[in-house]
Amino acid sequence: MKNFGNRIKALRRKMNLTQEELAERLNVSYQTISKWETNASLPDITMFPILANFFNVSTDELLGVDLAKKQAKIDEIIAEYDRLSNLGKEKEKFDFICRAYHAYPNDEKILQKYIWMLYYDPYFWEKYWDLQEKGKLTPDHPKVPHMEELITLCERILKECFDEQIRYDAISLLSGIYGLSGDEKKAIAYIKLLPTALQVGEMRELYKRGSENWWKYAREELHGISEDVYVKIRNCANYAPTNQEAIRIYKKAVDFIKMIYDEGDYGFSHYHLSEAYLSMASRYCCEEDYELCAKYLDLSLAHAKAYDELPEKTVHTSFLVKDCELERSRVNSGYECNDVQRRLGDVCKIESFDSIRNEQWFVDIVEKYAPFAKDTKS
Repeated sequence: MKNFGNRIKALRRKMNLTQEELAERLNVSYQTISKWETNASLPDITMFPILANFFNVSTDELLGVDLAKKQAKIDEIIAEYDRLSNLGKEKEKFDFICRAYHAYPNDEKILQKYIWMLYYDPYFWEKYWDLQEKGKLTPDHPKVPHMEELITLCERILKECFDEQIRYDAISLLSGIYGLSGDEKKAIAYIKLLPTALQVGEMRELYKRGSENWWKYAREELHGISEDVYVKIRNCANYAPTNQEAIRIYKKAVDFIKMIYDEGDYGFSHYHLSEAYLSMASRYCCEEDYELCAKYLDLSLAHAKAYDELPEKTVHTSFLVKDCELERSRVNSGYECNDVQRRLGDVCKIESFDSIRNEQWFVDIVEKYAPFAKDTKS
């Protein structure tokens, strides 16, 4: 162990870190780092695995930590994160990734998950929306959770990380943080660092137009942006000034989905169709057109059921998105219940339905889908 101090110093310098910066990352004092590097003292035994993970060194360099075993453990962490995400267990996922980050503070993939969870901290937003609902949200209440830590971590990624997707995530978060905090100038500056086109679009242009690879990336691009287009159309409907205008725009959103997935291989878009049809049912109810209200309420719950019954992997067959895949285990639902349960919960909350809840046709539709509602995903 007599060369331990020199090893720590060399590893630190290789990462272009000062003693103060390393101390901050490891949550120790810079005097402690100085003592390690001069061999005046050694770390506590519990620090060796953390140091090995941080510096990404071989098993022989620090306490026999096996890199292969480390990577396998990180793969397990990512898989468990995806599982919790798919099940909608947001608080468990938040706590889990926080522990993982503190165990592996220098792993880029874990760091990528960690910064997003800090931004979407379920504990923060649960309290935030509760205060807002009760009218107790004060003007000085933070609009971004963990803002200082997030800025520090994202700037660190831009300084040290070479993975483009992780860098884009950091830029996206920084633009969002500064936008929410009212610093428009900084937000715009970070937005301008983002690529002018989607990465898949850049890949598409590498190949001859009309070639097999060109079509592969063209379809992935269409598949990727179709959800964004739907959401933008839906948002227009949500803020339409009249029910009739809203219904007209919702129908455009539905038509768009049907255009892209013209063979009915909707995959994740079952979720979007369920959402759009429920909103249309609510608007028709406000217009006292109960026949169409019933039609679209039934369609909403039918698509929720279809979404819940999707296989683990959906391979699209429609021409514009042919061979694009959906893996359900990688979908972040944000809810522990299945989609039928969630939609039925929405039906209970929508005030426009209050006047018709006891109508037999309304009761029949709800009872038709109630057996398929589950508190957990299958």
